Amino acid sequence: MSATMRLVLCLCLFPWSVFAQSALQKENLKDSWLINREGKFVKAPTASANSVFFWIDGKERGNFLRVKGRHAYAIFINSKLVVRSTGEVKLSVDSLANIYSNKLFIGLFSSFGAHHLDAELEKKSQLLSDDTIGLRKGNYFLDFAILASLLLMLGFTLLLQTNPTLTFDYLDVNKLFSFQDRDESTLALRIASSVNLLVYLFCSLFLALILLVSFHSMGDQVLIASQFTVRSTMQGFQQWIFLSAMIFGLLILKLIWLVILTSLFGFRDIVRIQFFNFVRVVLIAMSFLTLITIVYFVANVRDQRYFFHLITILSIIFSMGVVVMYFKLVARMPYHFFHLFSYLCASEIMPLVVLIKVFFY
Repeated sequence: MSATMRLVLCLCLFPWSVFAQSALQKENLKDSWLINREGKFVKAPTASANSVFFWIDGKERGNFLRVKGRHAYAIFINSKLVVRSTGEVKLSVDSLANIYSNKLFIGLFSSFGAHHLDAELEKKSQLLSDDTIGLRKGNYFLDFAILASLLLMLGFTLLLQTNPTLTFDYLDVNKLFSFQDRDESTLALRIASSVNLLVYLFCSLFLALILLVSFHSMGDQVLIASQFTVRSTMQGFQQWIFLSAMIFGLLILKLIWLVILTSLFGFRDIVRIQFFNFVRVVLIAMSFLTLITIVYFVANVRDQRYFFHLITILSIIFSMGVVVMYFKLVARMPYHFFHLFSYLCASEIMPLVVLIKVFFY
């Protein structure tokens, strides 16, 4: 959890190195996207369609159109195919206006859906007037991230002061990779106790904050990111609470599912160990991702692909947790390989596959 403390410190010391405006002002064009519905162009409620359209004024000189996509896509200008590409394409609006017209009707098409596409207009920064010199432009997401991180620090401090043994047990990497029976704290084995429920709540808030930072920085590289947009500090807290509640509900659902499966497969007293280690994997993964996020922020990384890789790393860590859990079961349970593997498929592998599908498709 010290990693989270360092995250907040870095956000306080280097806020403008992360979110400062570059020499070019960037205008996100998604708010102006249109879709073709029954022969009419209407405002796109979501980015779930395969084709989206928008207008660009070619009279404004010195601008650039930047389009990014994780999958293959095509760019149409005034109904003419211009580019087929994967990745990033940057086009000069001046050149497009000279070739076509000052009114540019842009169409984007992808057979994978438009949710992974991102379009923005880069404009030359205008010099500040004398009246605006010295005034800082507010950054709602930075405000939300700092306040949320401070609340997480406060929550961790309370957990550490009230139950230091249990808190350190959750962050013990050595116990995570130990395949032999080791002594856990009494509270650790009472997975439904009030103090453990507080740890699950803290874990949910921690994971939700990391996901919101990733969603905000990666754009719409994944479809689920478009469902958690943050356009104000208050909306940031609303999305954070909503996503935290979802994650907490999934944790409780997983606990109930493990109780049912252990009864069906005849595994006794394995629920406490398995669920405790799962939460331990989540907390350690969040600490690791926080360290990576700190490096991104200090290095002023803006590429959306790097934040998309955070979700990939999280999936890899969860997959490694499944492997570790298998060896823990082998060391404790005298069952055949296929019996253990079938249990892992139902309790760990299939839920993980569903989550990966939600994030990546």
